[in-house]
Amino acid sequence: MNVRDVGYYFAFRESLMKTRWPAASLLLVLLFATAGSAARTGDCEPQNPPAAGSADIGRGNALPVLFYSGRNDNKDVYILHPGEKEPRNLTDHPAQDLCPAVSPDGKRILFLSDRGGIMDIFSMAPDGSDVRRLTASPETEEHPEFTPDGRRILFVRDFEKRTEIWIMNADGSEARRLTNGEARDERPFMSPDGSKIIFMSNRDGNYEIYTMAPDGSGQTRLTNTPEWEIFPVWSPDGTMIAYSQKFRADGRMQGMVRVMNADGTGDRAVTAVETRDENAMWSPDGRHILLQSVRDGNFEVYQVDLGGGNPVRLTDHPAWDGWACYLPVPKR
Repeated sequence: MNVRDVGYYFAFRESLMKTRWPAASLLLVLLFATAGSAARTGDCEPQNPPAAGSADIGRGNALPVLFYSGRNDNKDVYILHPGEKEPRNLTDHPAQDLCPAVSPDGKRILFLSDRGGIMDIFSMAPDGSDVRRLTASPETEEHPEFTPDGRRILFVRDFEKRTEIWIMNADGSEARRLTNGEARDERPFMSPDGSKIIFMSNRDGNYEIYTMAPDGSGQTRLTNTPEWEIFPVWSPDGTMIAYSQKFRADGRMQGMVRVMNADGTGDRAVTAVETRDENAMWSPDGRHILLQSVRDGNFEVYQVDLGGGNPVRLTDHPAWDGWACYLPVPKR
């Protein structure tokens, strides 16, 4: 399966479709069109199936939520404060600004932008000020995430036919690679205790979830199914992993959010399979999960309980809304 044949989304593919880069370098956020297998049976029902159409726009999130959106005919990073219905544009730039990720102390926000001519990693203050460029590589950068101590940044570098996981200091210095193969290694997250990095890779034929040591050694496969397991993320206490599973059913692409123990055991569904739910992100207290879903017609940001219940729709716009994360209250 060639990732260039995959279809619609996978991170910022849609965002770059109108730019000059070749399809392969537009990578990832785009896993939907050719996964080609049915859902696994027997364990696909969530603990508490979410009610369809339960939209309580702008209510339910106790912390600000960051996401990027295609509203205003451009991709920008937005923030939605608790109790508000309308988000505020943080980047408000003619470039494509994507994929926000927040520092552990809530004082810096990473994002991707092509304002320098190619997708590089930038950071900004929570109010959108103090924008700093952190990378200036000839390759496209993707999927930046702070390490739990906030001192380093994991990210992905795209070489068109393959992608590698890299790490650098929080100021952009001393970048070095952690994986180096012919596959697409993507979406890295470091565990809360700093002992492991989780990531997704198609090195064995389809996207599965792997872990490795912080230096790139000890790469171990956690999942092994015919479906695509993508977008893995550690729970705040490091005991669980949330991820998205993509598959084709009834002639269309579907997906759900699942959780498993840190060693890959105890896998279970969080959301139902009749829609396309993906890109989970834990709340700081581990009680809720943000996700993007088409359950109400197009991709919007939702919050659900860990069991999949009490869904709250946080955004409402005809454009694409997704890639959400919570913004912790900055520590003083």
